[in-house]
Amino acid sequence: MSETNKLVENLVVERDLSPEGRDVLYKGRIRQAMQVMSTNMTKLVLLNLIMLVACVPMIVMVMYYLTKQESNILAGMNFSTGIGIGFGVQDDTISAISQIYDARLKVYGIMIFPTCLLFGLFASGLYYCCRNMLWQTNVKVWKHFFRGIKNNWYKFILSFAWLGALATGFACSLIMILKETAVNGQASALWWVLVVVFGIIALASAMYMLVGNGMYVCYRFKMKEYIKNTSSLVLLTFVPTLMVTVFFSGVMALSFAGQLIRVLILIVMVMIGFSAYAVFSLAFSQYVTDNTIGYMYEEQIKIKRKEQEKQAKAKNQAKKKQQAMAQNGSSKKKKKR
Repeated sequence: MSETNKLVENLVVERDLSPEGRDVLYKGRIRQAMQVMSTNMTKLVLLNLIMLVACVPMIVMVMYYLTKQESNILAGMNFSTGIGIGFGVQDDTISAISQIYDARLKVYGIMIFPTCLLFGLFASGLYYCCRNMLWQTNVKVWKHFFRGIKNNWYKFILSFAWLGALATGFACSLIMILKETAVNGQASALWWVLVVVFGIIALASAMYMLVGNGMYVCYRFKMKEYIKNTSSLVLLTFVPTLMVTVFFSGVMALSFAGQLIRVLILIVMVMIGFSAYAVFSLAFSQYVTDNTIGYMYEEQIKIKRKEQEKQAKAKNQAKKKQQAMAQNGSSKKKKKR
């Protein structure tokens, strides 16, 4: 048996939570997502503003607290270059750089994980609303947002807790590389290894979440079944899932390309970025599940119907046979009389 067949057999098959008669034969998932965004733009902007609330603690700590800490460090330093006679002037540049990176390490090390937890909580409501938009059902933003949190909070909290731990490890390792390079001229190989390891695991986790987050709100499984199904589907659709994940990661990486691009990406993220990602990732997740779990479920239903029809036909034939035997028996009795 091939590995593909093993992965398919490993899937837990159930019907999704969509209304009866939902069209699954879309002409294009990108077109579907774009249509959803064009018809629900106001609601998606509102949802995006709600998602920004989850980022407020991180924004405050970075933009206000960290900036203030760095200013205080620089204020107490002497950055003379040794020019002077007889007074042994000290240059605190290296010390300032070290303390600034230590401050950044502290802020990012403390704030990334809880921010991811809060963001995951809000994401459960966002994905629930976007799912209904894709299914073309009525969406009342506040009502369905909190209903989504009520029904799905623990699934998203677990996923984003894992992602938060990886992001914290990656960010802290990267800060240590920058610090040691600035202070010592080169960084320890250990930090480079950790960055690569955390990066690879984070990429795999992002691929998992691309499919899994959509499945959380579209199906009702046990948590271990979500994990098993999502892992199997990511492996079955490895290339397209990787391509979509790299695409979205590349869009965010463009923010490091220059000041203008960074500002443009920031504007898009503030206006509709989180909502747009949720819509497109849900569309991709449904593309994957409709062509695997959904298809297998429909095939099982067809097999059951054929089996039921076969059993019903066999019962009818048996009934007719009994009736014929009964009629033959009664006719023989009449002849004897």
